[in-house]
Amino acid sequence: MHYWVRASPSDFGGTLPQPRSGHSAVNIGKSKIILFGGLVDKKFLSDITVYDIDNKIWFQPECTGSGSDAQVGPSPRAFHIAVAIDCHMFIFGGRSGSKRLGDFWVLDTDIWQWSELTSFGDLPSPRDFAAASAIGNRKIVMYGGWDGKKWLSDVYVLDTISLEWMELSATGSLPPPRCGHTATMLEKRLLVYGGRARWYLI
Repeated sequence: MHYWVRASPSDFGGTLPQPRSGHSAVNIGKSKIILFGGLVDKKFLSDITVYDIDNKIWFQPECTGSGSDAQVGPSPRAFHIAVAIDCHMFIFGGRSGSKRLGDFWVLDTDIWQWSELTSFGDLPSPRDFAAASAIGNRKIVMYGGWDGKKWLSDVYVLDTISLEWMELSATGSLPPPRCGHTATMLEKRLLVYGGRARWYLI
């Protein structure tokens, strides 16, 4: 039998993350859940909060590492993608205010260090509300999103070792362009569900 249990603050130690939307959460190993960014009261966030499953405690690690703007970690954002591979959390895109982002970051959770990555190949356009999933322990596949002008239906694969993006030429019954959907790898298939798309009445 499967059932929900409502958690309460008394079930956790440490400082709980503030309420938000548009954030991301990934599972690192078997003991950590990492929350990043989001939006609260029209303010975009760039904080990292970690839940330690074994010790049932929330904490905020002291992160290092900066990018081109000399700020520690990615700029504040929401509606980005976040994918975990081994001890690394990869972040791409999202939105800050009305600006769509196309930068690419990785957080090494062994030493809590951010690095801004310079990738090459078929670079995806800046976007928010895309969806992505890990392929094994090396690649990331990303589908769709919103670039500020149109809903997208492109598919990109990133090799996290070589840092090369490749746009896939997919065939078959193509799904309509969309954003705000989910994308989940199941064996060799990417399952896409839901989202938002523009429909026209004639």
